[in-house]
Amino acid sequence: MKKQTIGIIAAILALSAPLIIVGCTPKDTPIVAEQTEIKVSLPSSMDVVKGEDAVISTPKSGVKTSDRILLEKDGKLTYCDITSADDNGFAFRIPDNFVSGSYKFTVRSGERKVAVGTIYINLVSSRIKIEEGTTVYGIVETADGPIANVVVSDGKITTLTNAKGEYQLKSDKESGFVFISIPSGYECEVNGVFPDHYRTLSTNLAPENKSFKLKKVDQSRYKVLFFGDIHAANRSANGDMGQFKTVCNDINSYVKAHASERIYAITLGDMTWDLYWYTSKFAPSDYKKTINENISGLPIFHTIGNHDNDMRAFGNFAAKSPFKDALAPPYYSFNIGGVHYVVLDNVDCSAYVGDENRDNQVAGKLYNPELEWLAADLKYISKDTPVLVMMHVPVFDSSAPGSFKKTMRDADALMSALSGYNVHFITGHTHRNYNVVPEDAVTGGRNVYEHNMSALCADWWWSGKLTPGLLQSTDGTPSGYGVWDINGKDIKYLYKCAGKDENFQFRSYDLNNVKFSMSDVPLLVNGNMRTLFSNIISGYTGAQNNEVLINVWAKNNRWKVEVKTADGKVLPVTPCSAYDPIQIMAQSVKRFNEASLSSEPIGTVQKRHHFYKVAAPDANTDLIITVTDEFGRNYTETMERPKKFDVETYKIVLK
Repeated sequence: MKKQTIGIIAAILALSAPLIIVGCTPKDTPIVAEQTEIKVSLPSSMDVVKGEDAVISTPKSGVKTSDRILLEKDGKLTYCDITSADDNGFAFRIPDNFVSGSYKFTVRSGERKVAVGTIYINLVSSRIKIEEGTTVYGIVETADGPIANVVVSDGKITTLTNAKGEYQLKSDKESGFVFISIPSGYECEVNGVFPDHYRTLSTNLAPENKSFKLKKVDQSRYKVLFFGDIHAANRSANGDMGQFKTVCNDINSYVKAHASERIYAITLGDMTWDLYWYTSKFAPSDYKKTINENISGLPIFHTIGNHDNDMRAFGNFAAKSPFKDALAPPYYSFNIGGVHYVVLDNVDCSAYVGDENRDNQVAGKLYNPELEWLAADLKYISKDTPVLVMMHVPVFDSSAPGSFKKTMRDADALMSALSGYNVHFITGHTHRNYNVVPEDAVTGGRNVYEHNMSALCADWWWSGKLTPGLLQSTDGTPSGYGVWDINGKDIKYLYKCAGKDENFQFRSYDLNNVKFSMSDVPLLVNGNMRTLFSNIISGYTGAQNNEVLINVWAKNNRWKVEVKTADGKVLPVTPCSAYDPIQIMAQSVKRFNEASLSSEPIGTVQKRHHFYKVAAPDANTDLIITVTDEFGRNYTETMERPKKFDVETYKIVLK
């Protein structure tokens, strides 16, 4: 085992912050330099069996039984009595309430303290006999005992725990992490909102104990919330952090309203924004602190996005290190109830050379050894188990109303690896909503769904800044998140808009009252930008055609839209592509109205394909709009016409 040897002749250690002392708390006396040598050869980690002494084998250490060991972690001090000491080393007793972890190790000898180094101490129920070649080992257990057949992996090789809950991996530690695929019916400990399901690894090949504690729970029914792009960046320009907190308030309210139900959450990448790691000093570690401060009572698993990679890094591994160290492995799996969850990283940064050039990034590409690992992971999952795959970049894209195309480079290889399973891809990246079902031609007859989720930040927080109450994505989808209800292997889902209940699934526009013109942007002088804005508003001249536009943001090809007049006459409904009118009002008009504008502002509005048009008999006839999802749930609006087109009519108040 690799050891760090520190010889210290004299040490005067002034503690710069007050410490919380665990166990015995003697009066701290002044530290005085002495010439007595204390030389301790400290291992990088050690296992301590509950009820037994911790033993440090280190010849002629100079440590005496009258000395004490001080272990410091997170500002807390644990004092440990030395129970024996001789020329071969010494032993000390740790308290029963000791928590495994990395500790600063100090010897207190008389009136002085000698800092020795750092050690990871694992408090275990039994000692594992380490096999030759093992570099990572541990035990997976509950308070009631060990758990057998838990899948453990370093992202390259995979193994199972034995009957004692023990595992051993002959890992090269290249990935830098080890994780457990949390078994069905169990939860791991949670640090804030972060499940404690993985460990980072050292770079040396010395054996490391990485153990996990779980608890048994009922997961027969539960909810999962999916959070699309957050882009927390601490920017004053768009006030993103204040808006983020209001959306978090909605999430907390939803969790509280369903306190009797078990709820989990999964992000879909781009929680941060690599540029602002540096310009606003807001890195993944800052996001971790922020979300822990603003959301509670909700375990959140994390997916890496293209903006969660370090733009100043060299190579793929280094680019992902800040995310891995703060939030989660780039790819991993877990189980909840009757469903298997796989988080993948489909952003390849192998060509990063530290120059902040994100053109070197390949978004929508898996990198080795993900597919090999996925094949090994799925060996333990029966074909009748639904598999939910979370990635940042989508597999498909919406190319026209009801039509899709493949966009991910490894789409066919990934679908082949998942062949035979009922698969749901849940993705982000586009800041839009669209959904693919198995009968859509692009799936090639496979039992594959894709749910491309709109962004929690909507249009990078701009519309909510420019027009409070209208925080929405470029396709007109209000800021929100996915809500999935799981009952065994039965899955139902919808998109919940922040600030609204789950019945709010579409918006309608009386196009007689929707009117834009070039006079809305009097400051815009650039010819190309004027042409672009003119094209965006060309369908909204305020002509009295008695048409109604309906934006059904979360629909798929199994949904139905029906429109009737008040007296029951059914009107023909036509799918169409459109620019969302309220998004033009909330963002585009204000962003285009700039004298210096020479290129399209980020995230103003996009023509998308989840719209419907219907022609009303006249300008005053009220309509009954009914949208039915694939599960037979109806969402209805009685549209009183003429319907106003203004902020008050469409705003959603977030507090």
